[in-house]
Amino acid sequence: MRLSLPVYRRMLFVYAAVIVAVALVIALGVIGPVKDDVYRNATPEIAVKAFWFNVGFNLFMAAILVLMAVPSKGRSGISTAVHIVVGFIVAILGLILVDAASAYQSHGPSMQTASILLFICAAVDILVGVLVFITAFLQPRKS
Repeated sequence: MRLSLPVYRRMLFVYAAVIVAVALVIALGVIGPVKDDVYRNATPEIAVKAFWFNVGFNLFMAAILVLMAVPSKGRSGISTAVHIVVGFIVAILGLILVDAASAYQSHGPSMQTASILLFICAAVDILVGVLVFITAFLQPRKS
């Protein structure tokens, strides 16, 4: 089964939008509470840098998806490889968020919201990574 070119492009735009939404949730809903974390042995300055890295990388992956969708004329070896790499990186970013969410669960009630948001963002990142990977093999043929 192959996707039509308009459907394929729309899918890439939706994936990019979802990845941007994840980055916004982390930037607006997680980083603030993490800065204020007072749990003993907490290192909020290191965690905040790691979350900003995750936000930046998510935005970079979304930009790559948009740049792939705009001029796309169909499947090529390079576009398939880029899909696979982007899908893999987005899924890895999600797995990194799972680790952070698990760590913040034990930091008391003040970090519960941040932990839940991180679990949701991790699930979304992993799902989008898998979908981007699958889309690599459903690209329309060159016209």
